[in-house]
Amino acid sequence: MFSPYVLALAVSALITAGFAAVTWRRRPEPGTTALSILLVAVLFWAGCYGLALVTTDAGTRALLERAIWIGSAPAPVAWLVFALQYTGQSELVTRRTVGALSVPPAVVIALAFTNDWHHLVWTNTTSVQREGVVLFVQSYGPAFWAYVAFGYTLVLAGMVLLLRLVLTADHLFADQALALLIGALVPLVANLLSLAGVAPLPGLDLTPYAFAVSAGTFAYALYQSELLQRVPATRRIGRNAVVTNMRDGVVVLDDSDVVVDVNPVAEGLFECDRDAVVGEPAGALFDDDFEIPDEEDTVVWPGRGPRVYEVSVSLLTDQHDRGVGRVLVVRDITNRTNRRQQLQVLNRVLRHNFRNDMNVIDVCATQLSDRLDDENEELADRIRMVARDLTETGMKAREIERIMSRRHNDPQPIDLPGLVQRLVDTIRHEYPEVRVETDLPDRLEIRSTGILESVLQNVLENAVIHNDDPEPRIGITVDRAGDEIEIRVADNGPGIPDQEREVLVKGTETPLEHGSGLGLWLVNWGVTMLDGEVSFADRAETGTPLVAGDPAEDPRGSVVTIRVPRQHRLPPQGPPPTPYGD
Repeated sequence: MFSPYVLALAVSALITAGFAAVTWRRRPEPGTTALSILLVAVLFWAGCYGLALVTTDAGTRALLERAIWIGSAPAPVAWLVFALQYTGQSELVTRRTVGALSVPPAVVIALAFTNDWHHLVWTNTTSVQREGVVLFVQSYGPAFWAYVAFGYTLVLAGMVLLLRLVLTADHLFADQALALLIGALVPLVANLLSLAGVAPLPGLDLTPYAFAVSAGTFAYALYQSELLQRVPATRRIGRNAVVTNMRDGVVVLDDSDVVVDVNPVAEGLFECDRDAVVGEPAGALFDDDFEIPDEEDTVVWPGRGPRVYEVSVSLLTDQHDRGVGRVLVVRDITNRTNRRQQLQVLNRVLRHNFRNDMNVIDVCATQLSDRLDDENEELADRIRMVARDLTETGMKAREIERIMSRRHNDPQPIDLPGLVQRLVDTIRHEYPEVRVETDLPDRLEIRSTGILESVLQNVLENAVIHNDDPEPRIGITVDRAGDEIEIRVADNGPGIPDQEREVLVKGTETPLEHGSGLGLWLVNWGVTMLDGEVSFADRAETGTPLVAGDPAEDPRGSVVTIRVPRQHRLPPQGPPPTPYGD
């Protein structure tokens, strides 16, 4: 009669064999080779033990008992190597490490096959037959217990790695690690029970049977949690690669501002060796008078010599949100700083000379226009108009500079309808021929900066200056859309040319594709700095009326829609902008 113990062991071996085949095909994902070796070792262990249970010949039975060590001895080593690679600590898995860990299994296998000479593994063995199986009841020697201690240490070490992952990882890996942890714990408990003599039959080893549970939990992790496809090693290796290969220097400090680690770029930047600075205070890298911000911030560090650096500080916290240190990202901004200074000087000199020369041209053209007549007078007027347009362009450039220099100003409460009404009154005063209509709420307070006023002023001026309709009209509508404010400016002019809009959408100009001025760029940049969005459209395409209730039959003109947050937040403070001089 076929024993149920043998049948159960055969089922366990088949499950393990199937999972081993699937794992082998998933190579070279992190840990797959070690896991495949572990499963093959376990399969060999279970197979030899199954044959031993049905072998009645004493010599053959003793040989199979020794052959079991070929599978059982390497299993703890393969398990620990898998756990290290799976959790992303492959740097510990070196040839020297694996070689050293493989010495005890090789020794105990050799001792098992030569046990009759020294009895270090078994001191006494008794063969018994019960319920259709052949069992060995053994007394163990010092070599056996020494290797049990060694194997348990490796298995528990691998389990600790997985347990730490369960407690600290997010949901992406926690379920995988928990399944693997259970798969390792069940055979360990089964082995302990077997050694303690707690088994259905005296001398029966429960460990090979427990591998069926391990294979089941591993299979769950494989098919339900994408084991071997999404492994923590990928994230850990990726993070290390980012820090190692990034172009900026990275310095890791503990909560006492002692250097914990630096990346290769930081070694070159500070002209130091990693081993020499780790454990030293931050002052060993930075000047003693350089104060590292206590909170997350970005500051400028003059550095040693002519170089200038930007230091971004990020806080390090553990899983309980307790501060454990800081990460400093050090970026060389010398070229950027020099380039900005060069542009500032060029901008200031060119704009100053440009403005003075245009004023001279304007005055001379005005005097010529008074002295000439007919076609010559028209030419003088044309010169004067171009000079004034160019002067206006220079003023726009100056206004853009002012906007850029106050991008970090604190947002202030603004009565938006009142602001729009003031701008509208200015337009009506300067351009009385333009009919301006508004659809504004009675009161709508927002928090924003002065950039918004410059943006709206330019949108309104653009709608007026370029309007060629005999009866120019402008409509301004303000609505609240959740946490955002929508401001819509429509006109009945010629519309914004497609080329102008395409340049704004692309964000760059080329010799063949460029805008005709700076007004729309000012609007685009200003809205972006307000964390908003701006869109340009033809009224003919959208059917947008000038204001609500206005008929939109055969509409002409353009509509500019601006959406900005009602509560504008101050962006992270970077290096303070250098003001432009006139």
